[in-house]
Amino acid sequence: MAAKKTSKRKASKKSKARKPAKKAKSKKKSDKSKSSKSKDRKAPAKAKARKTPPKPTPPEPMKAMRLTFSYEGDDVKLISQKRAEMMVPPSDPVKGFDKQKGFWAELKNERDKTLYRQVMHNPTRNDAEVFPETPGQSISREPAPKRKGVFVVVVPDTGKGEEVTLSRSSPEEQGPTSGLRALASKPATEIMRFKLKK
Repeated sequence: MAAKKTSKRKASKKSKARKPAKKAKSKKKSDKSKSSKSKDRKAPAKAKARKTPPKPTPPEPMKAMRLTFSYEGDDVKLISQKRAEMMVPPSDPVKGFDKQKGFWAELKNERDKTLYRQVMHNPTRNDAEVFPETPGQSISREPAPKRKGVFVVVVPDTGKGEEVTLSRSSPEEQGPTSGLRALASKPATEIMRFKLKK
């Protein structure tokens, strides 16, 4: 009987000794499950960070000089000059335009070097569209020498800018290309120059 009791005690002791091992395994499993859950929770945060692109920064307004002109026929006058913070159109080429036709404004420095040039649709055209009275005929243009109006030129407001010039093409007065067909047949020449107010 004593032998049987001792064997039972040994068996119970062995079973008690094995139980903590199971708890350790369960702890390891719980730690793994916690770590996997934490990884799963962190993963969406990374995905969100990738999905949101950086916001584009809007271009900053430049310091500009807003020039207002009036014209009547071929006469052009400066009526106002105001500083403003606004977008300035990009410059057209400032070299190699001596023989070009059209209308443009130039910003020049004290050495008469062109710093900025803006090509424009000629606002001082002395002709107008004439619509036909009968249908089917094409629209024509006729001289309108007494036209008048106002236009605006915007140039950069820089310390190096000293003067602004306006250049315009003029038509041929004689020969086969005279008249409305030659409104811009000649290279542009300077029609106005003035100093900027500092």
